[in-house]
Amino acid sequence: MIGKRLSDLRKDREMTQQELADLLHLTKHNISAYERGANEPPDEIKIAIANHFQVSIDYLLGLTDCPNVYEKPGSFIRIDNELPADLEYIMNCVKNFLAIAVAANPEVALQEIDSLIKKIDSTQTSSARKKK
Repeated sequence: MIGKRLSDLRKDREMTQQELADLLHLTKHNISAYERGANEPPDEIKIAIANHFQVSIDYLLGLTDCPNVYEKPGSFIRIDNELPADLEYIMNCVKNFLAIAVAANPEVALQEIDSLIKKIDSTQTSSARKKK
């Protein structure tokens, strides 16, 4: 399933296999093998793919047909801007993800961290405007 999803995501973004390979610091052969199902990407690469295309790992693996299951309103940041009670669990998940992402591909991880910070900032700005 991951091969079909990867191929679809890449083509939807009008990317070549070589462009995706360059982004992930892989070879075009690696991407082709993943898409054909000849090889399965290691977990670190799955994470990088999911982050780049902004989809969940569950979607890549075919466990759900919803690409962004974690971006449903209120799943992590509630509309009233209160954090969920299990903040410590969430923070540990983020910390573990960052450790894996940085080890796998520091450049991509830093880009994703920067993107996440911008999303958080825009959420806070939007939430502040609604309260006024």
